[in-house]
Amino acid sequence: MKRNPLAAFGVLTLLVSPLTLPIQFIRSSTRSPMFLAPSRVLLLALVLIGFGLIFRRKWAALYFSLPLCAYGIAEAFNSIEHVTFPMNLLVMLHGISFTLPLVITIRVWKDLTWGTRFF
Repeated sequence: MKRNPLAAFGVLTLLVSPLTLPIQFIRSSTRSPMFLAPSRVLLLALVLIGFGLIFRRKWAALYFSLPLCAYGIAEAFNSIEHVTFPMNLLVMLHGISFTLPLVITIRVWKDLTWGTRFF
């Protein structure tokens, strides 16, 4: 059986996505339910991306890897200015590690599909 690192990312996304629920409940106790809608959309998007990664969809790989890569590069560049010298190397390493899903996506791109009629 061929190993699929994107499926592992999908399972990890599905396991981590319920961690957004405490944030939703804290927001709902202090604000009106109208502010709860963006949090629900975020949770739904994370679940859809997780299932898309498990089923090896190109759209899910793009929605997962490109924002992580952009965040990682921004964190690496911002650490140069905002963090002192010895510690900024660790923060830069942490930021660059967020680019690894994009590298994996590029490597397995030919094995991914855009999807079928329903998913």
